[in-house]
Amino acid sequence: MQSFTRVIPKQKCEDWPLKLSKMMELYHEAEYQTVKKDIRKAAIIPLYPENLDKSLEKFNKDGLIFIPTWKIKTGESFSFKIKPLKPGEAFYWSGYLVKTKKDGEILKKANQKHNHKIIGRMLGYPDCCIEYFIKNFPVNYDPIWVNLKGKVFGYPECNGMLRYFGPKIVAHYSCSPACESTRKIGKAWFKIMMEIDKDLAKELYNLLAGPMTWNSYHGVVQVETPYFIGLVNSFPFVEKAKIIDWEGEKAEKKKTGDKPVSRKKKSKKKNNLN
Repeated sequence: MQSFTRVIPKQKCEDWPLKLSKMMELYHEAEYQTVKKDIRKAAIIPLYPENLDKSLEKFNKDGLIFIPTWKIKTGESFSFKIKPLKPGEAFYWSGYLVKTKKDGEILKKANQKHNHKIIGRMLGYPDCCIEYFIKNFPVNYDPIWVNLKGKVFGYPECNGMLRYFGPKIVAHYSCSPACESTRKIGKAWFKIMMEIDKDLAKELYNLLAGPMTWNSYHGVVQVETPYFIGLVNSFPFVEKAKIIDWEGEKAEKKKTGDKPVSRKKKSKKKNNLN
C-alpha cells in the first residue's frame, strides 16, 4: 500500500492489510502485462532504487523500455501532486513503460506540453474518461465522480474508491460509475489478473463489487468496507463532506434487472437519475 495510507481492519479481518498489499502487487503486474501483451502502448510505473537491477533486467528480457519522467519524494506525493525534492531526500522514479523508442518520444513531447489527450490515448484510456480528467483535474486532483454523492450503483471495473489501498482494475479515473468503455477495458485487464492469481483476482473483484462508503472532508478520505476502514489524504472539501454510498452492481441488478446506473441526491426527499 502507499505510505500515505492507513488501514484499520475490522474484527476478525486482521489479515486484510497483507491481503491489500498482495492485491496491489497483482494490479501492478497486470498493468505491466498490458504493455507486454500489446493491449496498450504505455503504462506509468514506479521504479525504486532498491529494485533497480532486477527491474531493468525484467524490462530488457521482455523487450520493454522505461522512460524516467518524475523524481518523486518517497512517501509524500499523492495522485499527480508531486512535491519538489530537497538535496539528500529519498526518492523513486516514476515514468512511462513502452515497447518502442518512438512511443517514448511521443510521450516525452506530450508530457512537456502537458497534452493529456495524447498521454491518455497512449495509456489506453477511453476518450470520455480522458475528457473527464482534463476538465476536472485542474480543480480537483482526486476526481472520484466529482458530481456524484449519495447512493451510487456501477461496475466494479469503474470503482476507483480503493485505488490508494491496492484494489483496482484499471489505471484511470472513470468518468462515471457505469462507463461502458472503462468496463470493456477492465474486462481485458481482469482477464490478465485471473491468469496471474485466480483466487486473489476474484476476491479483489468481489470487494470492488460490494458495498462501501467514501467520506471526504477537510483533505482526508475515510473509505469503509465490510472488512476494513481506510484513510488517505485527498482533495479538501471544506464546507461540507462529500459522501458516496457505493452499492455496486449486484444491488442495482436485483432492483431493476437492468444495467447499473449512478444516482445523486438533490434533496432529502427524492433521488434523481443522472
